[in-house]
Amino acid sequence: MTDSKSSNNKLQGKVAIVTGGASGMGEATAREFAVHSTRAIVIADIQDEKGQNVAVSIGSNVCTYVHCDVSDEEQVKNLVDSTVKSYGRLDIIFSNAGIGRATHACDQSVLDVDLVAYDKLMAVNARGMAA
Repeated sequence: MTDSKSSNNKLQGKVAIVTGGASGMGEATAREFAVHSTRAIVIADIQDEKGQNVAVSIGSNVCTYVHCDVSDEEQVKNLVDSTVKSYGRLDIIFSNAGIGRATHACDQSVLDVDLVAYDKLMAVNARGMAA
């Protein structure tokens, strides 16, 4: 059994990316990383205003915001590359970005499935996590 003091230091000095960090669980995770002395937190999201506000509220000495759509592999690659270039390393990727539904039409029947919207949902929630 480890004591709480030693377990609290596991994040100290680490560099982390939090996708979907502008709100919800991603935001809560970014804030928790800051509490536990993470050296740098990069919030990656498509919600620019929210992400920038979260980064500022955590503190610009620890946290930055980068616009990143995880369904676009080039944006993910640029996110990782810029993080490593800025901080010399990357220790943690908290892959949290996701969307709840692909379309606003919740009353679709199985005969009316919008496959373009479904492809976007899968690109963000499944493929984006792997990217």
